[in-house]
Amino acid sequence: MASRALACLPFAAAAACGWLPADKPAAPPPPIDPDLPVLHTWKIVDHVLGPNALISELDAAGFHGREVAVSADRYVSPWTGRCDDPHRARRGSSLAQLAADQRLPPDVAARLGVREPLTAFQLTCGPADASGRVPPLTCYVADARAVTCWSGVCY
Repeated sequence: MASRALACLPFAAAAACGWLPADKPAAPPPPIDPDLPVLHTWKIVDHVLGPNALISELDAAGFHGREVAVSADRYVSPWTGRCDDPHRARRGSSLAQLAADQRLPPDVAARLGVREPLTAFQLTCGPADASGRVPPLTCYVADARAVTCWSGVCY
């Protein structure tokens, strides 16, 4: 009987030590990427034609349903094409600033359907596209909505 008790001793010791702290503390969660609001695939659902638009209302409507995709390692839009070496800069913005940046009258900017505060994300393609063939893309993000403008039209 004593040998049977000794045979169980290693298991009892292991179970008794279960209260000891782990060898390593739990890893802290990774920091939240401040650019997270723009990292999304956005679907174009509407547009506002500015007074200096280079395309017609019908042409602008032809972009509805298309996507602007921004991820940590690329951005793609119908206007810029694809960039696989993106750089992002962000700044606080407002509807008035968006209107000034895009040369839109305030009443046109008000129809964009975004609320303040806005964050403007300027996406540029890095040295992998030294040719400059991938133009920069600016996205204004507020809550779950985004606006980007191209050729005088804001989507």
